[in-house]
Amino acid sequence: MRYVVAVKQVPDTTLIDVDENGNMKRAGVPSILDPYSEQALEVALSLKTDGDTVTVVTMGPPQAESALRKCLENGADEAYLLTDRAFAGADVHATARTLAAFVEKFVDDASLLLFGKQAADGDTAQVPSEVAQMLGREQFCYCVKVSKEDGFTAVQDYGDEIRKCRVPEGSVLSVSEGDVNRRLPSIARYIEASHIEIKKLDRIALGLGAYSVGMNGSRTKIVKSVNVRSEHRGTVVDGSDPVKAAEHIRGMF
Repeated sequence: MRYVVAVKQVPDTTLIDVDENGNMKRAGVPSILDPYSEQALEVALSLKTDGDTVTVVTMGPPQAESALRKCLENGADEAYLLTDRAFAGADVHATARTLAAFVEKFVDDASLLLFGKQAADGDTAQVPSEVAQMLGREQFCYCVKVSKEDGFTAVQDYGDEIRKCRVPEGSVLSVSEGDVNRRLPSIARYIEASHIEIKKLDRIALGLGAYSVGMNGSRTKIVKSVNVRSEHRGTVVDGSDPVKAAEHIRGMF
């Protein structure tokens, strides 16, 4: 079995501020492996048995290599970095196109393609769906559990409905939950991972034209972003008189 996990390096959102135009200030903010990507990786590693391979891939600048290195330390077997100046400014469509091209050319034999349900910096949650559509593969969203039961089985949590279903090989899964007690690399694994080569691929290696990737290949443009701050003030109510307290609560609805 071969499990392919698409991951992303993101700025630490707990330290991000915005400028007067509502744009995120990324300068000086440390980058981390996206937490949702970590959940997807954990699912792949939990499915892995002897003879299986876990491949991680990300699209980003050269420094995104550190996110892939962390995945290798946690147990992934190989890593690909899709990096090219032409990829800059990609929206979800251009990102999905690049990832789909990678899958078709380098890991078309994947047993499962796993994504986090969204990225912590963008929150669009669209890339897994677009990749599935471009590849013509089945997609399963909001997966909270994936297991091997007569093939693959996924439990999907839609909030008001829990669904358990069989998953065909080659499907695309977006993971919304993972084990909160994620594995930590051993010293031996940390040293071993430091010697694993991270393969780098540009648009030419993926067979993509300059006008199909990055900003040129994007179908959406950010015209303006606004930072909305909402402040909620609490109200202290004297509850010594239950009748008056109940009347106050009733009046709120």
